[in-house]
Amino acid sequence: MSIRDPSTSAPPDWAAFRAQFPVTERCIYMNTGWSGPSARQVVEAIQRRAEREAYDGPTAPEVRHEKALLVQQARSALAWLIGVGPEDIALMYTTTEGINAVLSGLGLGPNDEIVTCNLEHASVIVPCYELGRRTGVQVTVVRSSAQESAEELARLFEDAIGPRTKLVVVSHISYNHGTHLPVEPIVRAAHRAGAHVLLDGAQSVGQLPVDVRALDVDFYSFPAHKFVLGPDGVGAFYIRQDLVELVQPAAVAHGAAASYDFEGGFTPQLASMRKFEMTTHSGPLLAGTVEAVRLLQEVGLPAINARLRQLANRLIRGLQGIPGVTIRSPLDVPLRSALVTFTVADQDPNQTCAALWQLRRVAGRVVNDQRVRLSMAPFNNEADVDAALEAIDYLATRGLPPGAMSALQYKELVLKDDD
Repeated sequence: MSIRDPSTSAPPDWAAFRAQFPVTERCIYMNTGWSGPSARQVVEAIQRRAEREAYDGPTAPEVRHEKALLVQQARSALAWLIGVGPEDIALMYTTTEGINAVLSGLGLGPNDEIVTCNLEHASVIVPCYELGRRTGVQVTVVRSSAQESAEELARLFEDAIGPRTKLVVVSHISYNHGTHLPVEPIVRAAHRAGAHVLLDGAQSVGQLPVDVRALDVDFYSFPAHKFVLGPDGVGAFYIRQDLVELVQPAAVAHGAAASYDFEGGFTPQLASMRKFEMTTHSGPLLAGTVEAVRLLQEVGLPAINARLRQLANRLIRGLQGIPGVTIRSPLDVPLRSALVTFTVADQDPNQTCAALWQLRRVAGRVVNDQRVRLSMAPFNNEADVDAALEAIDYLATRGLPPGAMSALQYKELVLKDDD
């Protein structure tokens, strides 16, 4: 089924795109910011590769050669998402690996400072705190209300960055408020102070076009399982080329060696991103990732970003018209993203989230135990948004439905092992 004719400037056929996602037949899925469901083609690619390795043997010569080519394809696909070449990234399993590689690999100590902010995911803030505990590095947390303008938010970072700052660690788009951070002025302020910038791209890659060189960031880490709409367990990590030697990997495999023998000879490979890669990548997961990126390439990231903004703005306008609902995401347009957070009157957000599922099978999530978050994805449509708004209006005007889960029940069901 054709989604977009590349020979014309016509917009994508969003109905055709939606039809490729089986999840749309079963629920209103608005939790891609946690983990995105995959298209049929992605599932089929994973299954084909799993069967190929299981039935013909993963190290049979032809099968092993196919795997080597698949690794190359995956590197190229993931590199395309952030505007670089395959030699500029390392294959990872999670975003968090890249974040930890930078934090542990720069040799920061008691005389240094890391600047981050209160909009971060635990996989950013906890590694920062742990590094502070181990090494004495100072961790400064910028406090955002999530209601500032882009200029005001940038100024908070500019004021926090000082002569001791060696690294600024922030999310490109915040998971807990949906804030699209003003990266460019933050990067400029950090570089003026001689500091480096690490971006967590978990929520941004696949949601909007990313060009890490245009952003002038030093490090960037992202996964395939959120807005890329690929499988769990695949990601990538970028370092600006002139900084690769500076970052020392905490864990290494054969990719860290230019040469070695078993008599004591060893020459490290210091300037290659391969030094960060562990061994044994999953062929089926890489096959699914390549197919997921191909689907995004067919549609185009600018078109996807415009569609997500359209749906998010529709949701925001609807929420603004419901008495008792408070939007917790930024309203300043440059800071908006596909992630929208809100609360309903005095309801526990866990009960609100559970009731959305009960009323209309709307799958969202609770962030920081304080807000409901709904994530727009390109397979969502206007009817999904309107159905979610209808359920939220019910909760705001009539309260929780009969038989609603308690907050504790919902957390035990969904969030006990929150990843």
